[in-house]
Amino acid sequence: MTMTARSFHRVFVIGAYLPNGGTRMAYHVGRILERDFGIRAIAVQVGDETPAHGIHDYDLLMPQVSLAQMQADIRADDILLVNPSFSPHQFGWRLPGFKLCYVQGFNTYALLDRGFDHYISVSGFVRDFLRGVYALDTRVIPPFIELERLPPVPAWKERPALRVLPYRKGVAEVWDLSFARLRDRVAARAPHIEIAEALPGADVAQPELFARIGAARYFLTLSAAEGFGLVPLEAMALGCTVVGYDGFGGRDYMHCGENCLVASYPDIEQVADLLIAAVDDPARSERIAQRGRETAATYTYSAFRQAWVEELRGALRCGPTCAT
Repeated sequence: MTMTARSFHRVFVIGAYLPNGGTRMAYHVGRILERDFGIRAIAVQVGDETPAHGIHDYDLLMPQVSLAQMQADIRADDILLVNPSFSPHQFGWRLPGFKLCYVQGFNTYALLDRGFDHYISVSGFVRDFLRGVYALDTRVIPPFIELERLPPVPAWKERPALRVLPYRKGVAEVWDLSFARLRDRVAARAPHIEIAEALPGADVAQPELFARIGAARYFLTLSAAEGFGLVPLEAMALGCTVVGYDGFGGRDYMHCGENCLVASYPDIEQVADLLIAAVDDPARSERIAQRGRETAATYTYSAFRQAWVEELRGALRCGPTCAT
């Protein structure tokens, strides 16, 4: 069957400048649509976020409009790019245009907006979740690491030998209870291990985040549920031995005993045991960290862009420079 070519005027990217990994990836899909397809990208402001006050840098400064402006202005020849956390707005049923959802989670919404034209999953776990719950078949396009932004970091052996850096992200009550149980088990069985103050999961600029992660041998992630889990992958890229929960979505790249030491929520006792074993066997942990670095190096922007260009050509039924 021959497909009819379509032309598009603009792409509205919801929350493009919000300071988190999911909206960062949506920003980059909008960037690809502008630079590879010639479709003008516009950021939709959902709060008081701006590119100047975020935690990331932006080489494509999209003009910003409010949520109300977007809803009033969007037309049939526009694209709406949305993360699933905005499902309560029910844009799919209410707005015209081609609606594209990059599904980067499974726990950030109560009910997925099913009025979209096209869905992409961030991981195999999310793909399987969408298939099982919503009977949706989706392609997986994982996020990427901005490898060129990673700072020089000390060699693994030069980092503090007994210190563990926890990363605080996820449901607060679950994180607190998980961390308390882990800390008690480690204190009882391995009091020589030092658990540092937790690194906040929000409002930390990327350079500081990367510098603090890259100074640690052991990176502890206790986010119980992630669509993918980008920061643990960044920790791998920075040469850490990653220990903790796999977040479910992290199973695409986390392989316990090979490139990390992880278990699934709620097995915090196993996580504690893995952490103790990691600190007490530094030679093995260094090898795991090296393999983690090799894993992370495959999640490049080039691969992300290539997958999205291919997917968008088919989904939009047009090639590069398909703007009106």
